Amino acid sequence: MDAATTRAWQTGVLAPDKLEHVSLAFTSGLAIGVWSRAPLGAAGGALALGLAKELVDRRRSRFDPGDLAADGLGAVLAGIATRSLDR
Repeated sequence: MDAATTRAWQTGVLAPDKLEHVSLAFTSGLAIGVWSRAPLGAAGGALALGLAKELVDRRRSRFDPGDLAADGLGAVLAGIATRSLDR
């Protein structure tokens, strides 16, 4: 594996950091959704937490739109999963 391939894996869409953002947003959003039974609340709550984390990161390092996009994906998945609870 060359350096460019290694770098792409570490920083691309499937980078461990991005997968952590997706999974944490999904988990937190689903917890909100199970409690509230509100799919929009699940997605909105998860996205709000992701945005808050990125704003905190901006003070220490930098705001990463890719991380926020991964949070958005997890939030949408949490909203979908919450919606399926009532079926």
